[in-house]
Amino acid sequence: MKSIKIVVIHDNMKVTDPLLFSLRERFGTDNVILKEVSSEGLEYIFDNLTGKQIVLLDYDLGADQPHAPEIIREIRDRTSLIQIIIFTAKQFSSIPYEYLIEFINNETFGIIQSTADIVDVLSLVDRAAHQLETRVDCVLEEWISKRTDSEKRKPYITTKAGAVYTLSDLIVEIRKETKLGQQVEKSILQLATELLTSGKKELDD
Repeated sequence: MKSIKIVVIHDNMKVTDPLLFSLRERFGTDNVILKEVSSEGLEYIFDNLTGKQIVLLDYDLGADQPHAPEIIREIRDRTSLIQIIIFTAKQFSSIPYEYLIEFINNETFGIIQSTADIVDVLSLVDRAAHQLETRVDCVLEEWISKRTDSEKRKPYITTKAGAVYTLSDLIVEIRKETKLGQQVEKSILQLATELLTSGKKELDD
């Protein structure tokens, strides 16, 4: 889990917050990032699209800053592979119904109040992390990590247009959800389905 970045976007949280301390213990100090200004949080997210990220997002982020609905729209315009958790002091009943529906439609992983017990917040983040770890790109990344450096650098796929991609390039393409990345992910899932439906009980490493 230590390769997952936890990006906390919250205008009323400080680096000494107990939740941040607990997250650092779980995921590593360098992997927990606090951004008190939402625009800076978005900039960090977009600069790190090729990595695994969980965003812990406050609902209301102060005057003249994009709030949670806008931030989620901007993230989803770029990628669907980031887990987003709404973390707010607001009562759920005070959040407009249309925003709650939008959160669901934009695949927000969860919503939890900032007054919740830290254990409950960590549990939700852990579940989001587990889901990240079992995605196609993460399983592929783990497989690639076992290859030698020379294998990782070798041309692995050549497109009809002549573009060449290494194994490491493919992870970037999948995480950025490019056309090639989507095709590769679909092919991997199709292959997995064929293996399962063929009755094969053991998979080669």
